[in-house]
Amino acid sequence: GRCALLGTVFKESKLRPSVLEEYTKSRSERKNEQLPKYVSEDDSLVIEDNHARIPLAFTGVTSEQKLPCVASLPTGIVVAVLGKNNTQKGEFVVEDIVFPGLPPAREKRQIPEDEQYVVLTSGLRIGAVTRKMDLQLMIDYIIGLAGSCIDQSKAAKIAQVIVAGNSVIIEEEEDAEYAHFKKQTKDENDKRVNEGIKNAMQDMDLTFTSLASSVNLIVMPGENDPTNITLPQKKLPKFFFRSAAAYSTFKCATNPCGIEVNGRVLLGTSGQNIDNLAKYTDAEKPIEYLERTLQWRHLAPTAPDTLSCYAFKDGDPFVIDECPDIYFAGNQDAFSTKIIEGREGNKVRLVLVPDFSKTSSVVLVNLKNLECKEITFKSSQK
Repeated sequence: GRCALLGTVFKESKLRPSVLEEYTKSRSERKNEQLPKYVSEDDSLVIEDNHARIPLAFTGVTSEQKLPCVASLPTGIVVAVLGKNNTQKGEFVVEDIVFPGLPPAREKRQIPEDEQYVVLTSGLRIGAVTRKMDLQLMIDYIIGLAGSCIDQSKAAKIAQVIVAGNSVIIEEEEDAEYAHFKKQTKDENDKRVNEGIKNAMQDMDLTFTSLASSVNLIVMPGENDPTNITLPQKKLPKFFFRSAAAYSTFKCATNPCGIEVNGRVLLGTSGQNIDNLAKYTDAEKPIEYLERTLQWRHLAPTAPDTLSCYAFKDGDPFVIDECPDIYFAGNQDAFSTKIIEGREGNKVRLVLVPDFSKTSSVVLVNLKNLECKEITFKSSQK
């Protein structure tokens, strides 16, 4: 007969890289086999708990609701499935599937009566040669020194600026063979790299000092920032920001980050969870990855399977217990946004924050009505 199973999904991906195979192959072979996606038609799903596991088969569907395809589901999500057990093939034939859905919203929400704005940006990569003028234009806009009268009036209503990771770019050490051709000794190369690190960190401090002198600023770490690479990432040390840290408006945050701004709940990451999800699942639009994590009530379902994370014993810090008003992910290839509605009728603004080093754009979100738009800064000089 029909029954329901509740458990955690594990995805058996045929294209997933094997550590043992990579170890036995040469470096050139490994580079040639790197894929942008590890999704194939041969992938399969298993549902498991502490006691047992059983393969899932999405065939013989009788549910009126269309079931999601295997390619859209990752390892690590908790689901309930309805169907029948096929003892001959040793699999569970799924007829319907239920996800946790959006988490409950806060009962008493204080929505701002006046227009106030939050600026979301990421991928500033301070220290890079390109887009320095675009970055300066962005700073001038936020602190009210650029733009029209309308732009300056909006800038005066900015309540919070959030930098979602990858704020600085550190020049890597050159390959020893290449340095030899340039007739550069190791000491000279190390000195050049150290000088580049010092200048990049100073430029980052000065940039954030300019912003913190006028607006509230929160800086989150990213994949390429000088902090731990595993999620959740710790705050960037304040001694990196000797000038900016002098302002009470400047704060460093973790990644993921959850804050409240004038009654609105904001939740976001620097984008590693979405990037990893995009490698192992399919979606028609990138914004769907962000929406799914909220429907699954989990920020990073693929951690620690394919996304590095710290091992927690007593709980999962990536579980989403409260529904945010604004849910964002930084360092994305392009801007995208969407409004979804929760069970209590509350609305959630989803935002993919573009990588500034690629797009020269930031996102402006109205806290009053959750309206959202992209602002692009382009200068004639690079």
